[in-house]
Amino acid sequence: MCLFLKYDGPYVPSLWPILGGRQVDRHVWRFDAADNAALDQLMESLAAETNRETLKETLAVHCDQSEASLGLVPTLQLALPFNTLYARRLHAWMLGDLRPHVRMHFQPLVDMTQDGQVFALEALCRLEHPQGRLLSGAEAFHLAGQLGREADLDLECQFMALEAKANRIPAGTPLFLNVLPQNMLHSQWTQRMVEHLNRLGIDRREVVIEVVESERVDPNVLADSCEALRTLGFRIALDDMGAGFNGLSTLAAVRADFIKVDRSIVHGAQGSRVRSVLLEAIVSMAQRLGATVIAEGLERPEDVNFVRDMGISYAQGFYFAQPQLLTEPEVAPLPRQDDSCRSRPRDRFQLTDLMDPWQSIDLRASVPEARQIFQEAPSLPLAIVTDQGQPIGLVRRGKVLSAAARTLGKLCEPVARNLPHRLTTPALARILYHDRKDSDPWVVTSNEGQYLGVIHPMTLIAQMLARRENGSNLHPLSHLPTGPSLRHTLESRLAENQTVCLVYIDLDHFKAYNDRYGFIRGDAMIRTLAELLRHTFVGRPECLLGHIGGDDFILVMESMGPGLTDELLSIMEQFQALASHLYDHEDIARGHFLTDDGLAHPIASISVAVVNASTGRLANAVAAAERAAALKKVGKVEQGSVIVVEGVPPAMIKQQHNHGLGLWKENAIAALADFIGAPRSRDPHALDAWFRSYPFFEMVFELDGAGVQRYPNWINPDMYGRIKAGGVGVDRSEQPYFAHVAEGGQPYVSEIYLSSATEDFCITLAVPLREGSVIDGVLVADINISSMASLTRRFHLDHEAQAA
Repeated sequence: MCLFLKYDGPYVPSLWPILGGRQVDRHVWRFDAADNAALDQLMESLAAETNRETLKETLAVHCDQSEASLGLVPTLQLALPFNTLYARRLHAWMLGDLRPHVRMHFQPLVDMTQDGQVFALEALCRLEHPQGRLLSGAEAFHLAGQLGREADLDLECQFMALEAKANRIPAGTPLFLNVLPQNMLHSQWTQRMVEHLNRLGIDRREVVIEVVESERVDPNVLADSCEALRTLGFRIALDDMGAGFNGLSTLAAVRADFIKVDRSIVHGAQGSRVRSVLLEAIVSMAQRLGATVIAEGLERPEDVNFVRDMGISYAQGFYFAQPQLLTEPEVAPLPRQDDSCRSRPRDRFQLTDLMDPWQSIDLRASVPEARQIFQEAPSLPLAIVTDQGQPIGLVRRGKVLSAAARTLGKLCEPVARNLPHRLTTPALARILYHDRKDSDPWVVTSNEGQYLGVIHPMTLIAQMLARRENGSNLHPLSHLPTGPSLRHTLESRLAENQTVCLVYIDLDHFKAYNDRYGFIRGDAMIRTLAELLRHTFVGRPECLLGHIGGDDFILVMESMGPGLTDELLSIMEQFQALASHLYDHEDIARGHFLTDDGLAHPIASISVAVVNASTGRLANAVAAAERAAALKKVGKVEQGSVIVVEGVPPAMIKQQHNHGLGLWKENAIAALADFIGAPRSRDPHALDAWFRSYPFFEMVFELDGAGVQRYPNWINPDMYGRIKAGGVGVDRSEQPYFAHVAEGGQPYVSEIYLSSATEDFCITLAVPLREGSVIDGVLVADINISSMASLTRRFHLDHEAQAA
């Protein structure tokens, strides 16, 4: 038996000769098989080992040995799909060298936070027809596809764009380079690209590989290719997000540095409720994944202002400049932004309402003049330095009063952040929860960049927690119902059943804790309690859990069940076990923490008021809140966590002891130790099956005895797209988890911290890997706060079962 294959693409599989293939004519390969069974086995091998994109472009015919001598090769050479034959007859010029016909054009991407300055250039394909007509990129690739030359055209465009980058585009201006997925999936393409960049002397960090929407590709396979490129220094952009094949599955799998929102969503979005909601969702998802959003297809001033109002910083479109041969295009200025031309209704929230017009000092002022300002204002901790009215930095009281600098500029530090005074609530919310900086105030500026005043992040958070804009009724930190929706539900429940049971839960001494430890740890404490409550109560019939304030929660139940107080005591114990990771070791040891005023505050205590209508019906939510406040007042006489239940007199139940629920740590460490027996390897999916058994781990990785990572990160499949893959060869010997395990041989458990990858609160665990009695490496894992809550509850139930 014989098998003939015809493939005229650029990537001839190196496996074909190994499987017995020999090239018998240009583009034609012959394989011999002893019988039909052998032929079937051969075809199975070819299907399994040959790149699927290559197989799509391959024609095949099989025959017996006698038929093989009848001239099948010439016939096979003539066989073509109809579209290819049509294109070859009418566009034969595309079968030759494509370079003389390619005309690379460039379109700028602008940074709207920097007055519309050019941030980067995108290289776009144009093809010149022999008759002089210029074909668009879509037309060019359509014809190339019919001729089987998409990959060739793609490569030619890339090489010509890189030559322009080397010769005409200045260093510091990134080039967005479009690449078809079917090219990216070939390792030979990556090798050619790297060699070409090295030859041209181009820094890989200045090349952004833009994955274009062309045809459906397995997102996980694409993600592997993109991650390989990232490890080589390239950055990745996903094109046409929200249209075509670049959808949510691709966004979840591929870790992208940039996400370009499709023109079909951006164009006219300010006049379409559906498009605006989709755009807001994409922006929110992208920023949670740590990607920068670029709005494409902007043609009108209204569209530009709309995406600016949404907090999108980068943009591209005909409004700014059309694609052109020049690599230094003229860019249209940003449109005016004032209330007369706003692209969306005026946001009721304004930064200037909360702004403090703090003292400013001109850069040209002398140091003695600055000292006098601080001496006249004893409570002023710092002042904003301006140059012609624009904020350029800040000076601190201590430095000005004690330093011997001659000029104010020598004492100046950069401001934490500049906020345009017209920033909308959604954009502000994303900044607050993705760019957390503790202490220094943020500067508020006018449209012209002039200094207006300062605002404290904590003030903004307090305001944001009390407001829910744009129809969202979930608390941004706990993701529990809040605001108008929660109030409406509560009033409805009370109207239907005035004997409903309401449980008010709040953290004791939370303001003192926030002042002592900062708002990032404060947020972690709120999340910890929220997750424990969620795992206990959410999902029960006729039970609603809501977040009614910064550190206050409410549970609405049809009636007070017999086991409610036991469940609340269990939550108190679980909370104490987890919250211990949010305090300094010295505070844990002495059982309390101290604030600047010298007052002592207990560790991780909760007050609960159960309003059960036993002393009278509840007319409305206000009456219920007043009754809860009275019950909480009764409980304040006790130190530590306490439950007060409505009654005559009120019943008080105090948490007596902790059943050793810190054992959740030992269980988590034991679970990680089980991974030592797993088949660990360089395959990033090697532990996928193990993650199904241990879903609470976000990521696991392994270090050798010197603290260098041996294998790529093994990522929980549920976390694909949120956690960075790769990591091989990274030196982590300075990390505390490695030092602790390597030096002492004992497992390591970190404090709770905010993960920059997942924007969630996590704990890091580490256990030793031993070769005999020698520590040969360290196995490290991350577990998020939600999983910690589920683990704590699971081990608490196990403890109760054992006790029973």
